[in-house]
Amino acid sequence: MMRSLRPILPWFRFGILFLAVPLTVQTATADLRLPAVISDHAMIQADKPVAIWGWATPGATVKVAFEGNGSSPANSFQAVSDANGKWSGQLPAMKAGTAGQLQIDSDKDASKTINDVLVGAVWLGGGQSNMDYRISGLGGSGGLDATNPEEVAQTAQNLALAQKEADAATPPIRCFDVTSPGADQPVDDVKGSWVLADSKNVGTLSAVAWNFAVTVQNKTHLPVGLIVSCQGGTPVEAWMSQETLEAIPAGVAVLDRNNKKLAEMTPEKVAQLEADMKAWVATNPSNFRLRTGKKPAIPYTKTYWGVPVRLYNGKIHGLQPYTLRGIIWYQADGNMGNVTEYSDLFQGLIKEWRTDWKEQLPFYFVGLNNMWGTNARPVDTNPVCILREQQYGGLKQPATGIASAIDVGSATNPHYPNKKPVGERLAGLALRDLYNQPGQANSPMYQSFTVEANKVRLKFTDAEGLRIRGGGSLIGFAIRGATGDWVWANGDIEGQDIVVSNDQIPAPTAVRYAWAPNPPISVENGAGLPLLPFRTDTDSKQ
Repeated sequence: MMRSLRPILPWFRFGILFLAVPLTVQTATADLRLPAVISDHAMIQADKPVAIWGWATPGATVKVAFEGNGSSPANSFQAVSDANGKWSGQLPAMKAGTAGQLQIDSDKDASKTINDVLVGAVWLGGGQSNMDYRISGLGGSGGLDATNPEEVAQTAQNLALAQKEADAATPPIRCFDVTSPGADQPVDDVKGSWVLADSKNVGTLSAVAWNFAVTVQNKTHLPVGLIVSCQGGTPVEAWMSQETLEAIPAGVAVLDRNNKKLAEMTPEKVAQLEADMKAWVATNPSNFRLRTGKKPAIPYTKTYWGVPVRLYNGKIHGLQPYTLRGIIWYQADGNMGNVTEYSDLFQGLIKEWRTDWKEQLPFYFVGLNNMWGTNARPVDTNPVCILREQQYGGLKQPATGIASAIDVGSATNPHYPNKKPVGERLAGLALRDLYNQPGQANSPMYQSFTVEANKVRLKFTDAEGLRIRGGGSLIGFAIRGATGDWVWANGDIEGQDIVVSNDQIPAPTAVRYAWAPNPPISVENGAGLPLLPFRTDTDSKQ
C-alpha cells in the first residue's frame, strides 16, 4: 500500500485518479519484495541502464525511483506485476558517484525504501577456493597453513595492508557475499547482504576480489562494488545450467558421468562413507596438514557441491539480471579428473553468463598458480599442466583476458596467501580495456616456433621488454627430438624472441616451458608479467 501522502502524490503524474475512491488507509499486505542484492548499501552500475526487479501482488502497479544527488524525476520507471507477481524495469543510466535511495511504491502493497545506494562499477567474482580465499586466510581444509611461519607472516601482512586500504578508501568499497547453497532447480533469489568494507571486516572478504577492487578504485578514483559468488572444490560445470551442458558434447559427458555416480551411490554406501568420515574426523586434528591417513570420500549425492548445475541454480541464477561492469573468475583445478574437456566447458560458461546478462561483459580469469612441491625434471606432465593450457581456450571468446599466477603460488599450499599480485593483474586488464589506462597488462604468450638447424626460435605476443627475471640464465625450458627424452634447454633472449637448444638434441622437434605443477620460471616482459606456460607440441597426449 502507499505510504501516507508522500508516495501518493507521484501517482498523479501517471494519470491515476485517487479522487474517485475514498482516501482511506488500507492495511498493508507487505507482498512487495526485492531480491537480496537490491538492498541497503547496494552499489548499482554506472553509465548503463540499471535493472531493478522484484515481486508484488499480481496486477500491482509498481513505481521505482532513484532519489538523491544528481537524480531527477526522470530517474524512475513504472511496471505492472504479472500473474506470478514478478515485475521488472530499468532506471536510466547515472554517473558514478551519484548517491541516494531507491523508493519502490505499489498501489497494492506496502512501499519499500532501499537506503544508502551508490552508483559505481559492479564486478561479479566467481570460481572456487582461490577466489573464496579470504584476506585473513580461508579456514578448513583449504586455507592458511598455521604450521608454516612464512605463510602466517604473509597473511598477517596482507591483513594489515588491507585494513589500511579499507579505511583509506573513499568511498568505502562495497561487497555482497552470496551465501546461498546449491539448488535442484533455478531459484529466483540469493542470500547475502551488502557491507561497506572497513578495517574490522575486510579480513572476511575474498582476497583476489578485494585486491582487484582496491586497485581499480585507486587508479580510477571511481566507486567499486563487488558481488562474490564462489565455493571451494567445485568444477566449472557446477556453475552452468542444464540447458547449456546438454548443448555441449563435453557437457553431455559430464551429465552422463554424474548420473552414473548418483546411481552408484546407494543409501548403504552413503551411510558407510558418513560413518568413515565421522571416525576419521574424531582421530584427526583440525589443522588438515597434521592429519594422518587417507580422508574418506564425501558421498556423491545430489547435494554434493560438485554436482553439475546446482551452484548455477542456487548462487548465480538469482543474481540475474543485476547490472554489472564485468566478471572476474578463478577456477579450474576442480576439473582435474577430466582435463581435456575444460576448454569447451569454460567457453560454454562464458557464453552462457553473457547470454544470461544480455551483454558481452568483460570476463577476466586467473591462470592456475604454481603448486605441489618442486620440479627437478625438464617436463613433469601432470593434469594441472593440461588444465593451464585448456584455460587458454577462454581467450578464444571476445573481451576476455588472463592474469597469470604461475609465479605467486606455494610449493606446500595450493591455496596460497599472496593474492595481491593476482588482483592487481586482473585489475590491469580492466584498467587497460575499460578505462583506457596505458601500460602492458598481458603476460607474454607463446605464438609460434621455427627450427633453425639445431636450435628452436620461439615467438610470443605481448613480449615488449622481454627479459630474464632477476638476471642470470634462462631456465624452465625443455627440448626434445622426434625420439628420446626431454632435456633441459639452454637459450638466450633475442629481442622479443627466445632461441633455445641443447647439444644432445641435433634435430629438435618440440619445446616446453614451465611444464610442471610447480615449475622453475625465468622470463617476463617489461611490465614484470611472467611468460605463460606452454608447449609447442600441443597435439601430444602427454
